[in-house]
Amino acid sequence: MATKESQKEIQISFRTTPENRRLARIEAAKCNMSLNEWIKSLVESKLPKSTLSNSK
Repeated sequence: MATKESQKEIQISFRTTPENRRLARIEAAKCNMSLNEWIKSLVESKLPKSTLSNSK
């Protein structure tokens, strides 16, 4: 019987200026992503590969 490992979701909040938020949304749109998806992809791209494989 196979067991599924649960994926942990984290919530990150930070303060930013409306201009920075606007620029981030533009960059996310260029990648055809939502702002949250874009931020997640940035974070994951900076993590060591071993950290990503351990979390899956």
